[in-house]
Amino acid sequence: MTDDGLSKAFKKNGLEKFGMPGEKFDPNIHEALFEYPDPNVEAGNIGQVMKKGFMLNSRVLRPAEVGVVKAP
Repeated sequence: MTDDGLSKAFKKNGLEKFGMPGEKFDPNIHEALFEYPDPNVEAGNIGQVMKKGFMLNSRVLRPAEVGVVKAP
């Protein structure tokens, strides 16, 4: 099964991926692994995603492991 087909099956059953670069960091659904300065991205936003997170019917199954941008 391709990733696209698997993602459609997950979504159909209420499982969603989250944790994209540019999202605002939320400690309830994201796990910050590190901080780093980046002048091109607003501080407090996700700059890098190490592992995507998963939600099942709006409940976190696995938090997204991310790198957060800090003020330079």
